[in-house]
Amino acid sequence: MVDLIDIRYWYYEADGKEYAPKGGQNLAPRQHARLLKPKKTSFEQVYRAVLEYRKKYPAKAVVYSGDSYDEFGWAVFMAGGSLPVLPKNTNKEFLLSASEMLPVGLPNVSTGQWALGNSKNELIVYSRSHTIQLDLSKTPNQYLVRWIDSKTGSVTNKEEKVAGGKKIEIKKQEEGIILWLTRL
Repeated sequence: MVDLIDIRYWYYEADGKEYAPKGGQNLAPRQHARLLKPKKTSFEQVYRAVLEYRKKYPAKAVVYSGDSYDEFGWAVFMAGGSLPVLPKNTNKEFLLSASEMLPVGLPNVSTGQWALGNSKNELIVYSRSHTIQLDLSKTPNQYLVRWIDSKTGSVTNKEEKVAGGKKIEIKKQEEGIILWLTRL
């Protein structure tokens, strides 16, 4: 009966606490907000909320339209959510590649690194760090590293090839850039 889960009237605040108005009170969302005085959320907490529901209900679409939904589109995207608010001109080939990917591993919040991956060991990595660490030791393939500008969604003109079969570190040049690793 349920096809879509919309995280709208509750969310995790930046400190990890739930903002969750009680049901059965016959109050509008704005009235709950006046009573509970919600705080702002964060990238980590939006990612957490979407990923929790994606894991619990993998066959359902999960969207986030709660607090600051338009600021955290990349968090929704990296958690495998549906209909994230991304830049209008986000590269179509990148989106097609991402459609075959799921969140991989645990988010590395201490380094600010989150990843989507597929069975071919292709990855999309959102990282706040200037150094991205990847474990490509299980596959000896060659990979193409491209970068997506998170503000425009376009592919930057910087590309490089890397060899698999080992752990690698890739330095990113700018903030707000997302790594897109595809197999050659």
